Amino acid sequence: MRLRYRYLFIQALFFQSILSSAIIELPDLVRESNKVISVSFACNDLEFEKIGKKAFEMHGAYRLVPQKESDFNIQMAVLKDDSVGLRIINGTRVIYESKANLIDTYTSFLHLLDEVIEITGSNEGLLGFYSGQFAFVGNRGDASELYLSDIFFRKIQQLTSDEALLTGPKWSPSGHSLLFTSYYKSGFPDLFEMNLHSRKRSTIAAFKGTNTGGVYSPEGDKVAMTLSNDGNSDLYILNLNTRNLKRVAKTKALESSPSWSPDGKQLVVVSDSLGSPQLYLINASGGPMKRIKTNISRYCTEPEWNPINEALIVYTASIGGRFQIVMHSLKTGKSTQLTSVEGGALQASWMPDGRHIVYTERLKGSTRLVLFDTVSQKSSPLHKMSFGEASGAAYTRSKNFNR
Repeated sequence: MRLRYRYLFIQALFFQSILSSAIIELPDLVRESNKVISVSFACNDLEFEKIGKKAFEMHGAYRLVPQKESDFNIQMAVLKDDSVGLRIINGTRVIYESKANLIDTYTSFLHLLDEVIEITGSNEGLLGFYSGQFAFVGNRGDASELYLSDIFFRKIQQLTSDEALLTGPKWSPSGHSLLFTSYYKSGFPDLFEMNLHSRKRSTIAAFKGTNTGGVYSPEGDKVAMTLSNDGNSDLYILNLNTRNLKRVAKTKALESSPSWSPDGKQLVVVSDSLGSPQLYLINASGGPMKRIKTNISRYCTEPEWNPINEALIVYTASIGGRFQIVMHSLKTGKSTQLTSVEGGALQASWMPDGRHIVYTERLKGSTRLVLFDTVSQKSSPLHKMSFGEASGAAYTRSKNFNR
């Protein structure tokens, strides 16, 4: 049973007459893009207050302080109809009020947390991401399966029960379907699409050889993948509307791990044309590949293009005998090592805000998911090791919250 009444004064702030969002003129606060925003936070539900404080602590752009020291005083309350109310105060001025009544109280709460980020972080261009969900590979026993979870690992769903190796879940732009490679049907790596509403899966590619690396284009109408049906792993693009399959690159090298540019005109891909895996750019329409000179490692793999900033790509590199996460700027031509994890870090994936990534950390013979802020360099494990192994996560913001 929720303890809703720790802060009775907060409950009084949220009258049932709050029917929709109301924005009052924001204060003219000038900050540097990497400066920390000071906030205080309170909620009349102890459980939700704990989650809210954790959200600010793990973000990297925020610092929890007493109310008198805060740039913004954030007040939230669970109301009698199980909706959630929000009030943001700057000094003595109420600058924003909102109410959410979505599929459940928890979802409403996370949705309003995103509103808090986007209102209080508007000068920095911050985007919320708490109301979405992860798809990831989890192993809680003897087999790896596909799972969904919210960012706080409170609502976990198991999607498959195949007891077969699977890799690489990737979301469609709509958040309605997933691509992943699984060995469950043929004993070989085939590429599947799962509809999240019906939980039915369809085969995208099951050619002789390997069918891996499936990733949707930004518009969701194409899938890039690597196929070895001709004996060599090459880059292909499938048009989901016409079912036309086009080979984009045909080389003697092995291609893998494609990722789309934000505008859908290019892909970054891994190729071993120089003898070891390196990153290359190629037009989605085809043509020659251009190497990205990372100058940080002779082994670079698993690239992912930033969904917002077209100049940034994260990838996995072998550094000092361990895998670490690196970020490359196409604008400056410089690569920056982001992690120095003792057991290794890999499989980095951008969050929807283009600032955070989630990666897989190897730790004491197991794996776990870690949220990482590329600006502040703050890292936050997303679950306890008691959950089991988790890896290869991809995140999406949910699109439909209505009851």
